Amino acid sequence: MRKKTKGFLLKTLTLVGCFSTGIIYGSIGVIALLSYLRLKQGGADENSFMAMLDSFLAGRILNWLIVLGSVCFILWRFYEAFGDPYKVGNDPQGLMLRTGAAFSSAADGFIALSALQALFEKHNTPDTGQPVQQRNLVAGLLEHSWGPTLIIALGVVVMVTALILAFYGLSNRFTERIRARDFSKTWRYTVHGIAYAGYLSRGIILGITGFFYIKAAIEKNSDLVVNTDKAFDFIGDQVGHPYFIAVAIGTLCYGLYMFVLGLHYDTDSDKNQKQQ
Repeated sequence: MRKKTKGFLLKTLTLVGCFSTGIIYGSIGVIALLSYLRLKQGGADENSFMAMLDSFLAGRILNWLIVLGSVCFILWRFYEAFGDPYKVGNDPQGLMLRTGAAFSSAADGFIALSALQALFEKHNTPDTGQPVQQRNLVAGLLEHSWGPTLIIALGVVVMVTALILAFYGLSNRFTERIRARDFSKTWRYTVHGIAYAGYLSRGIILGITGFFYIKAAIEKNSDLVVNTDKAFDFIGDQVGHPYFIAVAIGTLCYGLYMFVLGLHYDTDSDKNQKQQ
């Protein structure tokens, strides 16, 4: 009975969490592509998407569900990191995978924070992608002597998270949580490709964001701070439009992977590994 309850709890955490994360990143990828096609003016970031949802009742309900799902997903990521349900062990590779899960939860925390800001600071959250709140926060911190150090530390954490997510995506272990029997060999390769494209794109966006936090602290200029939307703009303006499209599609892929993970998550994966 206890095992059934645990399995149901894990399935609920992953299903709600994965679907919430999938909605966010899938939508951001679509909005980025629409912005590139000039069918929408910006808004390819968490805060703007939440602010857009908050403009109608169903959207406000969805925002609260996303907050709940993000919390669920964060709890599950920490369980992955510290409970080691997949028995990846304490060797260097195992620690890297578990650290990746923990750092990923920090990135998911930004989703919950963005949703809460959209819900409680709706008048200060534009839906056009401008990082008003982030820049105001950094501007306030820069007024203190310890502010630049704190901002640099935050930027470093974000960049380290980006690197870990990119390397995490290179491993096959993160797809082992999906029930392999649900897919043919070809579809397993396809799911892995979608997942890695998502992890890599997510890492790129976070890496750019962290870099500009550090640059803003060093130059003491809060206007240099970027969010997801402005990170996309940086890729398009400074790196090239093909890379912008690739990262936007990769972000959409991450959302798709989250839906697949939520539907096909194997709550008995740790049991199966013990039997092998």
